[in-house]
Amino acid sequence: MWNPSPMAARIPLRRSWRSALLAAAIVFALFAAGTVNAASPIEDLDKDPEGAPIIRFVLPEAPKPAPAISFVDSAGKAGSLSDYRGKITAVHFWATWCAPCRTELPSVDFLNGTLGGGNFVIVPISVDRDGVEAVNAFYQENGIKSLPIFVDDGLDAFRAFKLGGIPATIFLDVEGREIARVLGERDWSDPDVAAVVRKLITGG
Repeated sequence: MWNPSPMAARIPLRRSWRSALLAAAIVFALFAAGTVNAASPIEDLDKDPEGAPIIRFVLPEAPKPAPAISFVDSAGKAGSLSDYRGKITAVHFWATWCAPCRTELPSVDFLNGTLGGGNFVIVPISVDRDGVEAVNAFYQENGIKSLPIFVDDGLDAFRAFKLGGIPATIFLDVEGREIARVLGERDWSDPDVAAVVRKLITGG
């Protein structure tokens, strides 16, 4: 029987420790680079008691700075997302000619009236070619009261977010980074949907 010396017996042990440390370092580097994704906290918030998604967020690999966009209000004054830095911000793209948008916007208004203010704000940006006049008429006809009027002249803001359609809602964190987006219509007045947004605002 081969009987290794004490020194020989220690060599495989040292190699195994080195291999383990190297593997751990590789895994850490992959997580840091975003190649391996841990369970997203936002994804965890968006689940019903059975674990099914409620809002169905589209999540970036990591929070990313929102593009520098501008839009105009009902008085023609220019605004930007930097005006809302320090708040959880929902940037909502819509239009009066978009049927799903028309159905959805009253629930957006309800959500803003319920949760807006303090550290949460909804920034509704219309892509209507007829501008403020069309949006103002829609607000009056549909009793939209809590939402401001903003218009994306030239669709520059829409393109900057690389959207393929409306309605679309992009959530930004307090640092102005995109943390989630919602593509398509949702009923934001639904208690379960509003509860997810509330958790997003408070961090769970």
